[in-house]
Amino acid sequence: MARKFLIALTVVVWTLALTEMTRADTLTIHIEDVHVAEGTLMLQVMGSTAEFADEAPATAAFQQKAQKGPMSYTVTLPPGTYALRVMHDVNDNGKLDANFVGIPSEPWAFSNNATGNFGPPEWSDVQFIVDGDTTQQLKLNK
Repeated sequence: MARKFLIALTVVVWTLALTEMTRADTLTIHIEDVHVAEGTLMLQVMGSTAEFADEAPATAAFQQKAQKGPMSYTVTLPPGTYALRVMHDVNDNGKLDANFVGIPSEPWAFSNNATGNFGPPEWSDVQFIVDGDTTQQLKLNK
């Protein structure tokens, strides 16, 4: 009898562990203020400092023709720590244009609406936790 109980308990514990390992949550990303319906909106979801530093591919990446007004994306992710980077490539040249001193001349945003001082924000400023359904509300700079 005790052996059957231990076997049943082991099955329940393994089932719960496997369920937790394969759990996925929804991250909804709202971009509030696309000013023009020109070019492409590019979004990256990064799950590590290496991804944030462009030393590894992003966890997820999206490109969509820009539409004036709000735009939204939804992605399913395992629970964890993530960051977002958005760029509105208005002239569709595949890069974030900048002026002669390196200040971006096209709209951009990071998660938590973080901004950097003399460069992009730090990982600690842009990271957020996905544990259950999560929403990030972003406002484009520029």
